[in-house]
Amino acid sequence: MSFEGLKGKPEKELVARLNELADDNFKAKFTTEAMTSARGAQMLKRRREVAQIRTVLEGRARLEKAKAEAKKLEVAIKGIGAPHEGDKARKDSRRKLTSRLGQLQRTIRELDALTGK
Repeated sequence: MSFEGLKGKPEKELVARLNELADDNFKAKFTTEAMTSARGAQMLKRRREVAQIRTVLEGRARLEKAKAEAKKLEVAIKGIGAPHEGDKARKDSRRKLTSRLGQLQRTIRELDALTGK
């Protein structure tokens, strides 16, 4: 299955496919058929698909984490007040939080593209 095809699948299907592929690879290690070039190519293909599935699942988990952190930062920035209000320390903390929020927003865009959500 292509990487693009994996993006649209629900998590349950991906986990089931991941377990199936891992089981197939485990069984193939203990057969003499694993030594043929065709079987070796199939094992390599299964390993590649396992890696792609894990990438999508990990990306989704990190996406949710990044979105939660972004919400917390937005609340913290609103709590500090307007950019022109407050003393130097308050302005500095707002600037740092705003910078981190920008980084998170870029990360969220990249993870959205990776996971297809």
